[in-house]
Amino acid sequence: MTRSRPLACSRCGAALPELASGTSTLLQCSGCGAELALAVFPALNRAAAAGPAPQLVLEAGEAACFYHAEKRAVVPCETCGRFLCALCDVQLHGKHYCPACLESGRNKPGSIPLERGRTRYDQIVWSLLILPVPLCMLVAPVTAAAAFVLSLWKWRAPPSLVANTRLRLILGMVMALIELGASALIWGGMFLRR
Repeated sequence: MTRSRPLACSRCGAALPELASGTSTLLQCSGCGAELALAVFPALNRAAAAGPAPQLVLEAGEAACFYHAEKRAVVPCETCGRFLCALCDVQLHGKHYCPACLESGRNKPGSIPLERGRTRYDQIVWSLLILPVPLCMLVAPVTAAAAFVLSLWKWRAPPSLVANTRLRLILGMVMALIELGASALIWGGMFLRR
């Protein structure tokens, strides 16, 4: 399958050699001599999926899209009620929104259920586990217990989209138990010496 646009250097725009899908390599641009790291993902050669095609209004009196007067409306917007064609319809959580409402909902939290970010509880747990290291284990029982409780409490929180947070939470719980055991031995040894 031929690409619609050849790969080009990010600095000078010179054409780069064709590479097979799924390969990555280091190469030097023939135009400007820049060292480039090139990774060709399999999706580069894949044809783009076409969305639903909007239909033209055929009869007088048919509902038309608010944004495209010549296109047939297929659904109203959940927020403003404007009629939308298949091109303008944005489906989110089973509801239909127009682009303007989606944009205004991004600026007004709570109006449209958009996920703006996720808290990485695994990073908080590991911060609590690493925090007592420079403090000579004086606060390790408190931070390890907090890390263990937080891991259990947030176990069902939505995971990160880029990292395996469940595995990190499990490892955090194991490390918290090890830190609690080590702290108990250290503190117990200090009290037994007295």
